[in-house]
Amino acid sequence: MKSKFVLVALFAYSFGFSQALSPIAVTQSMSKGMQPGVEVFIPNVSDDNLEDAIKDITKPYKGKTRKIKRTDETFIDNALIQEISANMIDIHQLLEKGDNGYKYTVFFNLGGVFLDNGYSAEKFAYATDLVKRIAMRASELRMNEILKKENKALEKLEDDKKDLMKDNEKAAKDIQKAKDLVAKKEIAIEDNIKMTENKASEIEKQRQKVIEFQNQKVLFVR
Repeated sequence: MKSKFVLVALFAYSFGFSQALSPIAVTQSMSKGMQPGVEVFIPNVSDDNLEDAIKDITKPYKGKTRKIKRTDETFIDNALIQEISANMIDIHQLLEKGDNGYKYTVFFNLGGVFLDNGYSAEKFAYATDLVKRIAMRASELRMNEILKKENKALEKLEDDKKDLMKDNEKAAKDIQKAKDLVAKKEIAIEDNIKMTENKASEIEKQRQKVIEFQNQKVLFVR
């Protein structure tokens, strides 16, 4: 587990996730006109990461996500966030893709009035923290994807190493078998040399016998 956290930290540094996810208060045009909201830039994440993060963090509030026609805006209809309002609220969201991430802007519609710091500093701080938690969750999901990918690459390298080690073990066994065979053949050659020498001696003795019998035959014929 410790190594996993270390790897996550390294990926965060390498891919820019270490950049502080700091939501800021903004006033921006949306479907309800110019309204106050909270904006954060989330680097190096995909739209899937952000959408999944929104679902994860806002699931307890039981709102239903709807799309506003002819816009890039969505809103979570009738969400119940007790820390912000005792009544149902709508959470409007704008996602704008940048070169290396997404600008995520959120507007909290309390029912004709949009939440800002002037309405309630405490409630606005909670809303800002909610946006930050979504941003952090999106970054976490992206890091998990990268970690999974890198772990697969690591596992493949480890498997390749195991295959190479198996090949080395097989080669070493083949070499040992070859050495054993060479040793046996060397002993066989030595035995054959001795047998050849003995055989040469037997041949010489037999040759002498043949010569003697030939000589005896010549004497007998005379």
